[in-house]
Amino acid sequence: MITAHSHSSGQSATHGHPNQTVGLARTLIAQTLAYFGKNDARLLDMVRAHLMELIDAKPGLGVGQNLRSAHALLGRYGTRFNSALQKSLANEMADELSTILPQLVRPVSPSVADEALRGLSLSLIDVGEVERVLLLDRIAQRFGARYEAVLEPLNQRLSVLFGRESCSIHDNPFQPVVLLRAFVSAWELCELDAQATQDLVESLDPASWLDLEPLYAELNATLVKAGVPAERALRIKPSTSSHMPLSGAPQASGSQAPSTASQPAALDAGSAAPSGRSGFAPMGEAARSAWSALAPVGRTVAAQARQFLQRLGLSTDRRVSLGADADADSGDSEIHTRPVFEAASPALMGYLGNLQAGASAQASPQWVEGQDLGEHNVLRQMRERDEIRHAPELDRGTVDALAEVFDFVFADQAIPMQMKVIIGRLQIPVLKAAMIDRDFFLSDQHPARRLVDTLAGASVAWAPEKGENDPLYQRIEHTVQRVLTEFEDDLSLFVNLLREFTEFLFETEQQAQSRVEPVAQEEHKGETWEHALSLADELIHERMEALSQEQPLAAFLLPFLTDQWREVLARAWMDEAHRAESHPQAVTTMERLIWSVQPKTTSEERRELVAILPDMVRQLNVGLDSIDWNGRPRALFTRRLISTHTMAIRLTQGGSQSVPLDTGSAALEERDGKVALQQLDERRAARQFSAIDTFDAQAQAFERGMWFEATLEVGAQVRCRLSWVSPMRTRLLFTNRDGFDAFVRSEREVAAMLRLGRMRVLDSDAIVGRALDKIMVDNDLQLTA
Repeated sequence: MITAHSHSSGQSATHGHPNQTVGLARTLIAQTLAYFGKNDARLLDMVRAHLMELIDAKPGLGVGQNLRSAHALLGRYGTRFNSALQKSLANEMADELSTILPQLVRPVSPSVADEALRGLSLSLIDVGEVERVLLLDRIAQRFGARYEAVLEPLNQRLSVLFGRESCSIHDNPFQPVVLLRAFVSAWELCELDAQATQDLVESLDPASWLDLEPLYAELNATLVKAGVPAERALRIKPSTSSHMPLSGAPQASGSQAPSTASQPAALDAGSAAPSGRSGFAPMGEAARSAWSALAPVGRTVAAQARQFLQRLGLSTDRRVSLGADADADSGDSEIHTRPVFEAASPALMGYLGNLQAGASAQASPQWVEGQDLGEHNVLRQMRERDEIRHAPELDRGTVDALAEVFDFVFADQAIPMQMKVIIGRLQIPVLKAAMIDRDFFLSDQHPARRLVDTLAGASVAWAPEKGENDPLYQRIEHTVQRVLTEFEDDLSLFVNLLREFTEFLFETEQQAQSRVEPVAQEEHKGETWEHALSLADELIHERMEALSQEQPLAAFLLPFLTDQWREVLARAWMDEAHRAESHPQAVTTMERLIWSVQPKTTSEERRELVAILPDMVRQLNVGLDSIDWNGRPRALFTRRLISTHTMAIRLTQGGSQSVPLDTGSAALEERDGKVALQQLDERRAARQFSAIDTFDAQAQAFERGMWFEATLEVGAQVRCRLSWVSPMRTRLLFTNRDGFDAFVRSEREVAAMLRLGRMRVLDSDAIVGRALDKIMVDNDLQLTA
């Protein structure tokens, strides 16, 4: 029959041999890279200009801080970013092409999404990655609407080139979302400021980004020249098709047809040999050691937890893919469905309910100095009880697994001792919840697990000196008591308590932020002022370096330039409203001043000096008035300058412009000039990055919200949170949970505190996941041994 035939994704419908298709696609990639390489400076200029427009619109403190950081870092590390952008563009377009033509093109590297999804159910997808994809998609829609007219013919020809039956922008490896993804990847590759990423992405706008219309027109012209039409040709379709049954394919049994992957087969954990692609032996293969299934440890918490359950000998109903294309020796396939667990023993659940009722009626126990927290692990203590020993193997394994998790909680150094005791009271109800829904070890979204994670993470912010009347202490204790009193078998209680607790945390965070914001604003002003001074130092140094030995600078001018005029330059740069006029004017005045005190050997130079003096003196006075430099020092400088200019104007050929000074005054000026240059060099050297060690690298990775234990100069040990980071990271603001007791350190000072053991990070990440990670590392060491 005659039809518009769509070839497989590895063939071109109209463009000859598949290799020609790939070759032409790679030519288009090269054109795209060349276009961005030619316009990389313009792209950064446009993005930074738009960032400054957004900053001038006075956004919120956090957004403004991130936008300023992105603006400054893109300017400072522009060359590095452009190099990373070329690499990211090449990788993103190649990966996109490999998705469109999977049989012909291998991806540059496994995508983050592919790695994250390996062996996981949808409930375990990284939420942050999903949000990033959605954000980029939303931003890309702006670009798609802008370039719709020029994209349409390009999409049509690319769909023909790649043998697609219908036209879709998803078959375009040069679509806006791919280019934007490369831009964001380049930013992340440079490791400039991870906290500013979202605000930078949201700022991207087609009107303030590189114009893509010439690029898309050029790519379309290349396809036209290569003879790729905008419409598909009609071809005779062979009689055989992909609808024919595969030879050797297993026939469906019963009423259910097999899937295209294969018909999964249920295996009994006690008898099947764990090997092959999914860790299970194919039909008829000799049984192997059960430990061989644990050899390659998965990178995700879900995979680690599943292996931990296997180590405990838990009976699971696993399903694996046994498709005709499976490679039994590859050893790297994934489990496609969740294990099916049997329900918990009713007798054991009744026993646990009685234990919980007894615990809820008792007052919260207190930790006593020197007490062994192991005494509070009731799960460990109950293992030898008849009720546990006679329980099914799956339930006994769950008790053992959760006992090790709470061992980790009790050993965690970030959680205060009394908080460990309070959270430890959750052992019995959490055990019940883990038996009701066995996903506790497999999913970090399990309601009981989320509550334990949140309470443990929040407890890091409590300091023992706050006492038991502290609102956070009381709220955690109240939440635990409600679980003990109210939980029977409805997991929604954990969901409701988690919502209430997070609302409490949000309210306290808002209050703390209102206290932090004024301090952060002052520190930001201080950082901006220091940055302005550093820019002035660089300008002055650059001008000094440009002077020749034949035209030395008068010694009396050096202290003035490196002190007073340095401040004038900095203030002009700080005045954002008039910076475009005032800062260049201050630079020009400095240039004229330096020239005016150099020897004038011709009448033309002396006439030029006379011409510029009135405006130069006026600009000098304007600048010095702006910094309030008055009194005797200014008067002495002015007289010295006037004398130098007068001598220059009256100078005849062969004379000297220098004002005659006594030996003592000349030596004093020479000494002050050398001191001024030395101070300038010292300031510049102090800003240069010295050799970076692991402590510097650690400090550079710190982000807002992290918790620390620090020993301050007064010898007091405090728990503090990193509440604010300045855009240039020269100021890190630490406070307590309520936003009080603020202190500021530079990134270098923080690295020094880490180096001296006067600061350590308190890990407040999800405690259950970290416990499972630790357990699985220990298991690996045992297996290796």
